[in-house]
Amino acid sequence: MPYLMSVARRPAKMDLMSKDMARTETPARRRRWPSSRNTMSFPRELRDAIPDLPTCVGRVLELDSTTGTISQIYPGSPPVRLRMLVKETGKLKGEFAVFIDLQPDAARALAETLARLADEADNSR
Repeated sequence: MPYLMSVARRPAKMDLMSKDMARTETPARRRRWPSSRNTMSFPRELRDAIPDLPTCVGRVLELDSTTGTISQIYPGSPPVRLRMLVKETGKLKGEFAVFIDLQPDAARALAETLARLADEADNSR
């Protein structure tokens, strides 16, 4: 469907809008992720799991499992995908998949940070 510009019409003697100014092709689609962006994706259901109460500061979820894959959803998407399965604690039984999409350099930096913090935690015991 062609994209057409709309302008409030003026009286006939001052009509400055010509037909050749109308756009006939559709605008180019933007990429979903720019190639340099690192993102986290949260499921919509997780929003419903957080009570909307003035005293509620959020929801604590338990990390159940972590998996990773090499992802090429479409050209330009980050190639490293980390999937973390988090679960409700206590009486609630919800499970949610949280995704982290990273460029290789960001994935390496995250791995180095986690390894350093794990070493510090072991040494502090």
